[in-house]
Amino acid sequence: MNIISWNARGLGRPAKRFLVKDFLNMHFVDVCCLQESKLEDISSMLWRDIGRSRLDQFFCVPVQGSARGIIIGWNSVILEAKLLKVGSFSFTVEFRSKRDNMMWRCTSVFGPNARNLKHSFWEELKDAN
Repeated sequence: MNIISWNARGLGRPAKRFLVKDFLNMHFVDVCCLQESKLEDISSMLWRDIGRSRLDQFFCVPVQGSARGIIIGWNSVILEAKLLKVGSFSFTVEFRSKRDNMMWRCTSVFGPNARNLKHSFWEELKDAN
């Protein structure tokens, strides 16, 4: 299984989406965690443009202001997914492999730059599982 985590630093431009899409396709990625998408809304159509047919399902947390935006996409042919927890700085998805029934969790994180949010960030991560 191929898993990638990438700080995308914005997916608003078509050229950036093409770069991400090309990389995911070239490496046969099964789970993709993208941080800092900077997208206010991610439609199924927009995700299909990025994930293509291989990464056909996704969960997302949209941006807040000019920061954040997390996306976890996966291949539903081999994985089932359940959204477990959504926080201010992260979200957790539980995956189950359709091949061997193995279950595992994936938490994708976007850490804040502001010092006044650091304590909240660490508390959220502590409680992620």
